Formats: sequence, structure tokens, C-alpha cells
Amino acid sequence: MYFRRPIVLFGDSLTQFAFGEADVNLGWASLLCSAYQRRVDVLNRGFSGYNTRHALDLVPKLFTRESYDDVMPVFSTVFLGANDACLPGERQHVPKEEYAENLTQIIRSIRQSSKTKGDEDFPIIVITPPPVDSETWRRELGLYEYFDRSNEIAREYGQAAKEVAKNTNCHCLDTWQLLNGSILETYRQHLSDGLHLSESGNRLLFEGLMALIEAEFPHLAPSKFVDGEYAKEGLQMEEALWSDLC
Repeated sequence: MYFRRPIVLFGDSLTQFAFGEADVNLGWASLLCSAYQRRVDVLNRGFSGYNTRHALDLVPKLFTRESYDDVMPVFSTVFLGANDACLPGERQHVPKEEYAENLTQIIRSIRQSSKTKGDEDFPIIVITPPPVDSETWRRELGLYEYFDRSNEIAREYGQAAKEVAKNTNCHCLDTWQLLNGSILETYRQHLSDGLHLSESGNRLLFEGLMALIEAEFPHLAPSKFVDGEYAKEGLQMEEALWSDLC
């Protein structure tokens, strides 16, 4: 079996669950698969519960030069920080400064994987942690005496991720802003349990990602079907259309 060029999604549970989960039938990765059908392979490399310390150890296994010897990624997303942003004292917590350094190193390590044939770097899109409904999440975990997360802290880690993206020449999708993280009544509906994305949250993330790709990397967006044929711009469908064969 041969492989199409992949889109590689790397992150924590917000990536692992991006094909859907219990009570959430639609994920941003499944929408991405639909948008890019017959053009690329969408590879989900999400690891629930992981922070950037854990993710940094995984990069050498997941992003090896051999993996992309023949099929370079179209682009990769790095969606980490929701667990790093746990409050101090929680097992998954990573201080913000270390989070930024880990994220920087993850991006550098991923880029090293694209150097086998001297190709240019493939785009890496950093996705910030979304807002957190800490009260709903606390009830989900059965925590009644304290909170383990804070929406304001999630915002601060998102700001750190945006700064890393800027310093490493990556583009960034700000999901805290995308989900209107300053208004609880608004962003609460986009979360399934206070932390993870609901179907509407997944759709908003997908739409934001596609808007970014179309604006910044139009040659990597799926070709559009216009006036009975596919446009020449963007990624083309693989092989001839059936209507061209008979």
C-alpha cells in the first residue's frame, strides 16, 4: 500500500478525541478528513492527558526522518497546553516558562524531520488551549473542594503559545479567542464537559483552521468544485475523475 502525503495532528486529548468521542459524534479531525478526502491522509497523533514534557519525549518516535522519506507532510498541527495549564500542585502542571520552552523544542524537532531531502519546512500550525469552564469540569471530575483549572490561566498559556508561534515562524490558531473565551455563557456551549470540545466547538475549530489555511497557505487548501469542475488552485483530488474515464 502506498501513502498519500499526510496532515499530521499532534497533541493531547483535544487531538485524540478529534474524530469524535462518547456524546460527541463530530470532531474537527473528521471534518478535516472530509474536506481533504481523496487528497491526503489525516494522521491523528493525539495522546490524552499528555503535557509538553510527555509530548517532547514522543517527537523522536513520531516525527522521524524515515517516516517522511517519500511522503512529506502537507502540514502539521501542534495542539498542546491544556494539561500544562493545570493549577500548580496538579500532576500534569508544567510552569508556563517551561511550557513555552518545551513547545519551542517540539517545533524545532518536528522541523528537523523535514530535512532529509533538503525540502523546505512544511507548515506547522500551533493551536492554543481553549477556554475552560472550571465549574463544569470540577463537577465532571467529582471535585467538590477545589478547582484544578482556571480559564484565566488557560488564556495565559495560550498567550505563551502565540508568542512561541511568532518566535518560531509558525502560524497560530487562537481557540481561546475563537470560542469567545471571555464570555462564559458563550464558550460554555462549545465545551462538552468544561474542558473538551462539543460538536459546535469542534466545528468552530475546524472552520478557524480552514480559514487560516485558505488565507495563509491557499496552495494547501482543497481545490474547490466550481462550475462543474475542480479549480486548478489548491490540492487536487488523486487520479482522474470517473467522468473523465467514460
